[in-house]
Amino acid sequence: METFDNLMRYGSISLLFWLAVLICRDFRCHVRGKLGVALALSQIVYLVSTKVDPIIGGFSFGAMLIPLCFPGTAFAWLFCLSQFDDHFNMKRWHWGVVAAQFATGFVTMVGLIGGQGEITSVGFATSKLITLATLIHLVLIIWQGRQDDLMESRCVFRRMFVTAVVVLSVAILVAETFLVDRGFDELLLVVQSSAFFIITFFVLWRISGPDGIDLFVFSDPAVSEPPTVVPVEDKHDLDALRRVITDKAFLEQGLTIAGLADQLRMPEHRLRRLINQQLGFRNFSDFLNHHRVSVAQERLADCAERHVPVLTIAMDLGYGSLGPFNRAFKERTGQTPSEYRRQFLSDLEMAS
Repeated sequence: METFDNLMRYGSISLLFWLAVLICRDFRCHVRGKLGVALALSQIVYLVSTKVDPIIGGFSFGAMLIPLCFPGTAFAWLFCLSQFDDHFNMKRWHWGVVAAQFATGFVTMVGLIGGQGEITSVGFATSKLITLATLIHLVLIIWQGRQDDLMESRCVFRRMFVTAVVVLSVAILVAETFLVDRGFDELLLVVQSSAFFIITFFVLWRISGPDGIDLFVFSDPAVSEPPTVVPVEDKHDLDALRRVITDKAFLEQGLTIAGLADQLRMPEHRLRRLINQQLGFRNFSDFLNHHRVSVAQERLADCAERHVPVLTIAMDLGYGSLGPFNRAFKERTGQTPSEYRRQFLSDLEMAS
């Protein structure tokens, strides 16, 4: 069993290292690429530290790796989040979670080196709580955006990858809490290394394909050029969709792709393909925000509506609150709605 574990473990380390090299070579300028490299390297450290404990001069160097292992769950969480948000950027609180995991790892290391079991237990327990919180947050984000992705191949991969990450993370949490030092250690190491090998091989296989770039790079804005020639079988459906856009049916609050498909009396899978392949949108939220922001720009530039609160405009456009409207507007114009209105009215006054 140990031979099989070594085969899977060192195979996983080799694959993870090669994955980090490929990502660094092709996607190092993108936030998803940086997160992918950080995730791969942190998992290499984890695989080494859970198997090998080099002792030199009576000092355990394995313990020194612990602070570098703990942020791995945070990087996995962030990489998964970035896959479900075409406009993902690292925020301060994201870095805060990474720092918190590093800090718990440092506390654990101090406890192990000093032989202080209580400090070690506090470090491990705190890290597990943070990991559990990030997993719950990730599952909620996935559930909320489960119908949003319009690219079927990317959608399938994302679900499989994130499911594997969540299952593996939960399994590690359970094993480290209830099964370590209870006679299952050898079996746990084999399962651990095998799971890492399978997931890493799967990711490498995926990014080597023609659509691999979608894991790390998304167009900005998230709209690609639609084809110049529309197939005959799509023409009537596309005309119907454009009529719905002209009638501003996209302003309905809480509109989903299933709801829009019902309005058009069209199968949902066909509507997904139509919006993606004929209109060039990768994500249903981008499709909605693209048209809603266009209407918002018209209203914010209308002198007759200069005293209408931005919140009122946001609600009229189908947003449930001001925050999502501000984010969508700024992503597409580089300004908040209030800044856009102020600048437009100022330019209009100077022109007159």
